[in-house]
Amino acid sequence: MGNTVILDTLPGRRPALSKGWFVLLLTLTILAGCQVNTDTSGEPWETDAQPQPEQVPLVVKEATAPSEPALPEAEAKAYQNLWQKIADAQTIAVPSHSEVTYFLGLNRNNGLFPINAPAAAEPWLYDIISELEARDMPLELALLPLIESGYHPGVKGLGGAGLWQLSAQTGRNHHLRVNQSFDGRLDPIPATRAALDYLLYLYEMFNNDWLSAVAAYNMGEGKLKTAIERNRRKGKAEDFLALGLSRNQAPTLYKWLAALAVLRDPQTQSASFPPIANAPVLAREAVPNGVALSNIAQAMGMSAKELSRLNPAFRDGIVPFSGKYQINLPESRLPALNAALVNLRPSTPGKGGSYQVKSGDTLSGIAKRHGMRLDKLLSLNGLNMKSIIKPGQQLRLE
Repeated sequence: MGNTVILDTLPGRRPALSKGWFVLLLTLTILAGCQVNTDTSGEPWETDAQPQPEQVPLVVKEATAPSEPALPEAEAKAYQNLWQKIADAQTIAVPSHSEVTYFLGLNRNNGLFPINAPAAAEPWLYDIISELEARDMPLELALLPLIESGYHPGVKGLGGAGLWQLSAQTGRNHHLRVNQSFDGRLDPIPATRAALDYLLYLYEMFNNDWLSAVAAYNMGEGKLKTAIERNRRKGKAEDFLALGLSRNQAPTLYKWLAALAVLRDPQTQSASFPPIANAPVLAREAVPNGVALSNIAQAMGMSAKELSRLNPAFRDGIVPFSGKYQINLPESRLPALNAALVNLRPSTPGKGGSYQVKSGDTLSGIAKRHGMRLDKLLSLNGLNMKSIIKPGQQLRLE
């Protein structure tokens, strides 16, 4: 058989191989078990490498810039409609709860919030959402004024006033001016900052729970703390939904959640929430002291009623004689106001036409607010120091 070598592989019988054949077979075995090296770098192979797991084929993609962190849908999308932006925020979950269901039932009869409230939000909604975004707070909080005031800034309730229905003391605690001539709670832009300051304070107080924060905003910190303490004594959970509070105890919270559910449903949203453009509507500008809003409106070529509607914080319709103040006005009127400011001069003290007495007014207070002497006010109106004035009464100021 010439040089052919026959290997008997039966058990118990091993051929005696020469050293040369042994080396040849060992070399062939190593080569058969090796993968083809495709490395063209010229680096030597590592002879002591450990066995590697099976490699997944790589898909080579065109190099791109590092990707940005994923944003919530409401932030990543360019929205045309502000209501849709709020609906997509998805920061607050609407729980399945009997009280929420109750208020959803009221919505079918337009009883959840005033029917004109969503449209009334147009002048203010862009600024409120901008403030929420700047603070990284839930956009859903922009629905609270819908429940509290129907988005009407001049509304006064039992102890509260303005879009956010802040009490006078809460307003002052958060740097709003509240006095006889100016009520900062009725000025939506600074009132929004004050309300959000207060909500953030409550959020931190109640273990970073927005439901508890909104409930406390409505029912008061003390009452919510009492409910939480009652659960604590019983060894129960202390989050808001575990407290078992009824719609009579926390109506705003349940209405707010129901309104959010309405907004997130495309069918009810289209029926209840007319679109509001994602663009600023109003501007704010400083104005001189002592000028009547009616004079400012006339100088800008707009109706006095419309300017007063945007600025209900000026209780007498006049910019107070001391302090710095800004007015809200349509952005389109800003150039006209800037041109008119040169000619807008403070009114002569007492030159304000007439004044309608409000609850809590005093003769001395009215005279002071209008920059006139008390004896002149009394003389103009045939009054004396013992005279009694009543709400609704008209007083001459000149």
